[in-house]
Amino acid sequence: MIAADRPSPWRKAGLGDLVVAAATGLMFVGALAARSALVFGVLVLAAIFIPMERVFALRPQRVLRTGWRTDLVHFVVNNFLTTVLLVAVVVTVGAGLRAAVPGALQTAIGGQGLGLQLAEAFLLAEVCGYWGHRASHTVPVLWRFHRVHHSIEEMDWLASGRVHPIDQAFTRSCVVLPIVALGFARAAFGAFLVLMTVQAIFIHSNVRFRFGPLRWLIATPEFHHWHHSGDPTAYNSNFAGEFPVLDLVFGTLHLPAGRMPDRYGIDEPAPRGYLAQLAWPLVRAGRPTAG
Repeated sequence: MIAADRPSPWRKAGLGDLVVAAATGLMFVGALAARSALVFGVLVLAAIFIPMERVFALRPQRVLRTGWRTDLVHFVVNNFLTTVLLVAVVVTVGAGLRAAVPGALQTAIGGQGLGLQLAEAFLLAEVCGYWGHRASHTVPVLWRFHRVHHSIEEMDWLASGRVHPIDQAFTRSCVVLPIVALGFARAAFGAFLVLMTVQAIFIHSNVRFRFGPLRWLIATPEFHHWHHSGDPTAYNSNFAGEFPVLDLVFGTLHLPAGRMPDRYGIDEPAPRGYLAQLAWPLVRAGRPTAG
């Protein structure tokens, strides 16, 4: 065989695939460089959740399951991109909303004790977050971005990171903007974001914990796994981030006793790879058909 006829390693792997892999790698390294604390954070979370999911597994599942690399990129890169988008929204939209709220109301709220502010901000954020999340399932253009998250077919702590940054920026803006506009202390804003992040990771985890009567009061893996269920009877349910009582009040609670979903995901296949999933909402239409 002459040299010109030898199969090129670039052709074997696919030049396009190599370019995509290189671009994804650069984004991953860039996000870590921009927020170096992410390395420590991911390692700590892995040290906590991987053993927990092995010992208390809801269902048998490999640690390095299908798609784990893509979800790791989501976890790291989206953390950075969402932060950038959220800051931009707060600086622009938040400033306008804050200017529209009477100063006397902001002064009264900001003058309260931090504990009371935290409680009020938490309740406000939960209600706004519920409706923002529900809108991402019922408004077609929002669902196109949110379905990236619902394409998860194997639930675990790392799956919580599979989100589109535009979707995550929208849902977090629904939570943050009211707090900013009304003049709550920055501590209230920061505390809720930290709690929301940790809680989101936990409720996606592959664990079989049961919380008895508490499952009606706080969001648990049992509660949120039904939100990701592939069973049509569970579609469009369990939107609350922290308090299932909101779903009870608004008629969207689905929490069968002693049962867990048999499967997860949506009825349409998701593209493979981080960049492909990032572009997915822009190139294909989607309908709000899944929980």
